[in-house]
Amino acid sequence: MGKSLKLEVYSSKQEIQEITIHRYELTSNKLDSNKYKTIRSACGKLKNCNSSLGIFEDGNYIYSLCKIENIPSNIDFSLEYKGEYHHSVQENRGLYGKIIEYYIKENIRKVKVYEKYYKYRCKDVITSSWFWNGEKYGVIQTQDKSIKLARKFSIRVEVKEDNRAYLWIMNNSEFISNDNIANLLEKGINVKGMYVKNDWSNYKQSGVVINVDERTVVDKLDFTPSLKYYYENTKKQPNLVKNIRDDTPIINVEMDRDHKITPYYPQALKPIITREYLLKKEPIFSKQIEPYVKLDMKRRIELDKYFIEDIGIIGEMNRLSFHVEPCDISVLGFKPGRVEKLPLFCGNNRSISSEEKYKVYNFGFYQKPKYKLKIGYLYPRGYELLMKAVANEIYMFCTQGMYQGNRDQYIKEELLEIQGAAKIKEEYDIGSITDYKRAANKLKNIDKIDLVLAIVPNEEGEDNPYDPFKKVWAQMNIPSQMISMETAKLFQEGKKAGNRSKYYLQNIVLGILGKTGGTPWIIKNMPGDVDCFVGLDVATMAKGIHYPACSVVFDKYGRLINFFKPKIAQQGEKIQSNILQEIFDEVILSYEAQYGEKPRNIVIHRDGFSNEDSKWYEYYFKAQGISYTIVEIRKNTRSKLLMEQENEVINPPVGYCVYNEKKAYLVTTDINPKSGSPNPILIEKVCGDIGMPVILKQILSLTQLHVGSIREMRLPITTGYADKICKNLDFVQEGKLENRLFFL
Repeated sequence: MGKSLKLEVYSSKQEIQEITIHRYELTSNKLDSNKYKTIRSACGKLKNCNSSLGIFEDGNYIYSLCKIENIPSNIDFSLEYKGEYHHSVQENRGLYGKIIEYYIKENIRKVKVYEKYYKYRCKDVITSSWFWNGEKYGVIQTQDKSIKLARKFSIRVEVKEDNRAYLWIMNNSEFISNDNIANLLEKGINVKGMYVKNDWSNYKQSGVVINVDERTVVDKLDFTPSLKYYYENTKKQPNLVKNIRDDTPIINVEMDRDHKITPYYPQALKPIITREYLLKKEPIFSKQIEPYVKLDMKRRIELDKYFIEDIGIIGEMNRLSFHVEPCDISVLGFKPGRVEKLPLFCGNNRSISSEEKYKVYNFGFYQKPKYKLKIGYLYPRGYELLMKAVANEIYMFCTQGMYQGNRDQYIKEELLEIQGAAKIKEEYDIGSITDYKRAANKLKNIDKIDLVLAIVPNEEGEDNPYDPFKKVWAQMNIPSQMISMETAKLFQEGKKAGNRSKYYLQNIVLGILGKTGGTPWIIKNMPGDVDCFVGLDVATMAKGIHYPACSVVFDKYGRLINFFKPKIAQQGEKIQSNILQEIFDEVILSYEAQYGEKPRNIVIHRDGFSNEDSKWYEYYFKAQGISYTIVEIRKNTRSKLLMEQENEVINPPVGYCVYNEKKAYLVTTDINPKSGSPNPILIEKVCGDIGMPVILKQILSLTQLHVGSIREMRLPITTGYADKICKNLDFVQEGKLENRLFFL
């Protein structure tokens, strides 16, 4: 038997039958400015005060399954009841999808374990803390019972032209704190800066704790007589607060979505626990849960099946139910495909596969800096010998082709030209920001330093010099390479540590190369007649303040020659026209400076382009006489790809995809089944003449070209590097094109 590709999508067994729905028309003075946003906001407020009702919107009207009785008093809109109607399925496919999602959650929330305990909890996503071990159900939690593991199901229902519902499932793991913020305050724990979520809400509300307010839950607030009044009278949920003391302090949280400061009951907030937190605080528990967290596609499909069986029959939708086997991708409008990786070319025009990147140290880099690198060394006071061990290992590897004191036949001599001894060096006191600056200022006065290499403590926190150093050196227009004490000690131990330091050394050398303008490898014949790739992203710095970022890949070789960060901040995530003008003027001018002519064909990548001004692009590139294609590349998707081979479900290898003319899911990473399953990227073509098969080849090729590691990126370097710039904004030069990759 052959191989077949499917998505984690399940079709309904029956066609959807029409139902009667209550319809409301909204009146507001905000409708003219942004109708969709106003209706969506009003729907959210109504849901907030009617949590047990099914309330929906479609951008034109608000709908409910039962009449809305509790309409809050402090609202900026009014509702006119239009009656109860039968709504056509095909004319209201989005609405029916939301209604089916609602009924799925209603069914799921009734499922019990041992006919006693509710198996699921339904909020914005569905979670379950009950796990089957082959014999019985149980809860998996830390020894002190402060944290438990949960399975999280994100669902989306899509109604297609065949009148059937298609259930998209993404199941992941989540870690739930059994303590809320009130419990932590009682234990004397400082909660300021904690990342938290509102556990009382059915919809996602998360943010960072700003402070514990002097005001209490019975004190007057701007939007309500008190927080207690809000729950008792506005939300009609008095049971949530009836046993909580009136002198309970308010917790102020800066919200993720809009950065507004919002007051909460401390009992409503729970800390968000990440896997990184578990690795540090609960390493034994983190190891124990790996079989439940790292799921290959076979196990994921089994869990989907059990979940669908728990959904059962939706009686309110004329006994609608779902198949437990993923549907054929053809009914979703996709066809299967496979993109082959192209060879890379490195030094001496040698060809290597992406799996052979380690050979670049034998053959040499495609392009290295044209000058001998002068490196300055920073290290904690008292660790000069450690610094010398690091400096010597890097120098001997790059210049003499040696590893751990011996000549290595697989390392080319003169990989990089580096100054002889660690003559430029400075100590600093750990934990002193002032001393970090003192040490940095001493080094900056030395002319023509090409890169600073700093040894920093392993621990993260306010006292770690990583961020201060990176920021200081970026301001001085000098790239920097950080090495943890733990890694540095591997170099000092030498052969006692075996070959463990080699991987780190290889990546450090690649980091030095990329940060000093070098290129390890290229794609010789990039698919498609494209001169220039541009990656865009937007960084959020504070409430309403955003900075666009741009990374550029020139020519068919796929070399990332320059990146550019505009000086101008902006309001909102839509990139303003004047900033787009600045970005693309720089792209075109720099290309002309490099090649003596304008690019003829540009491909633009962004992680989400729906907010962009398409008319601006059309006008700008028409005036320039340049063809362009815009492609959205999203790293967060609602489904994974699976491969069926000889009746077995397996992880699909790199390059497998499902696609149509406008959309595709592409696997860009190989994942061992013991480590889980690959997350495909979602690719959507917005406009342009380049076909999807060529777009897929380009994107997979661009994932191979990451400079900073022999490992490949999940994202192409266009959006991947733009994302890195946004996450490391303080470490990047402003308002100039730059080919030294500060952000690596």
